Amino acid sequence: MATKVEIEVEIDPQGNVKLTTRGLKGQSCLKQTEQLEKALGKVAAREKTREFYEQPVSGATTGVKRGW
Repeated sequence: MATKVEIEVEIDPQGNVKLTTRGLKGQSCLKQTEQLEKALGKVAAREKTREFYEQPVSGATTGVKRGW
């Protein structure tokens, strides 16, 4: 089952933009928002969430154990 990925965009009355990602682990959030950040302008600050420090899941595991 695929993980749901969300990118929330908030714009305050002064025109400041805040992007919040959900469902992206590790540095994948930076890659996924790169083009959007470029289109919006200069990044003033970056706040990393707990998901940033988690390892992305890469492929399925079979559960096979081998005893040598």
